Amino acid sequence: MVHEDRTIDFQELRVFAAVVRHGGITAAADAIGMSKSAVSLQVTRLERRLGARLLERSSRRMALTREGETMLPRIQSLLAEAENLMEEALQAKASPRGTVRISVSPALGGAVLEHLVPALRNRLPDISLVVVSNYEMDDLQNPAFDFAIRLGHIRDESLVANKIGAFRRILVCAPSDRAASLSSIDALNGAFLLNFSGRSTDVAWRLQRKDGSGAEITLDCNAQVAIQDFDLLLRLARLGHGIAMVPEFMVRADLARGGLVHVLPEWQSPPVDVMLAHRIGISRVSRVAAVLEEARRAVEHVLSGESSKG
Repeated sequence: MVHEDRTIDFQELRVFAAVVRHGGITAAADAIGMSKSAVSLQVTRLERRLGARLLERSSRRMALTREGETMLPRIQSLLAEAENLMEEALQAKASPRGTVRISVSPALGGAVLEHLVPALRNRLPDISLVVVSNYEMDDLQNPAFDFAIRLGHIRDESLVANKIGAFRRILVCAPSDRAASLSSIDALNGAFLLNFSGRSTDVAWRLQRKDGSGAEITLDCNAQVAIQDFDLLLRLARLGHGIAMVPEFMVRADLARGGLVHVLPEWQSPPVDVMLAHRIGISRVSRVAAVLEEARRAVEHVLSGESSKG
């Protein structure tokens, strides 16, 4: 009896993934430089090899079958791992080179990049960096990102997420603002507040006493201004337009030179964890591993007080 060859053909996997990514055989053929008939043949061979129909094809549309939807993530994972393996092998004896794509939270990201960019320039000159800065949790299973620097708990158990530090938020205002002399936490209810939010002026600031007593309150009131941008909040605070609760690392220089005042310094937010997150296996790619290590150092510099700006 002759047994059918059950080995995996990665070219078939790549073509199938391209068809799904580009939404059809014609678009995939144009994107990867193959004829439509060759693309169709590769998909047919893969379906025959797997013993399952992956695509429903008609003259007007293409759609994944149930089997195709089930197998697509596994196929994408195999392709990503194969790419990582090949890149690791090619770069094993060479200095890290290539492009690394990262996602950062804007406030922390700006401070980290002030350390990370010169470190790459000095120690990893063959590395290029692409940075996406936003407050959304990007899909790190997407090969468009190599890793992310994120704040708070990461709930995706399919990712590697390592805590590399933490910071607190504090209350600040301009020295000319009458709120600079507040002596009671209760007085915040009547103060002009600047809230970090892109949705609402509702304030829900959690504050803990710095003395370790465990005392904690949640300030529940309305702000006069809400902006989802710490730099803009700080601009308004520096001009005397209210109290903002911002990451402490962003205002060290302002506090040192007197541009801002620490309001109610005995109170601060609970710690906010800083995480390095990436998909499994990507840290074995030499270019990513090198930038991960430099990013770790940069975050530690910022959180330890060596950042010059937020």
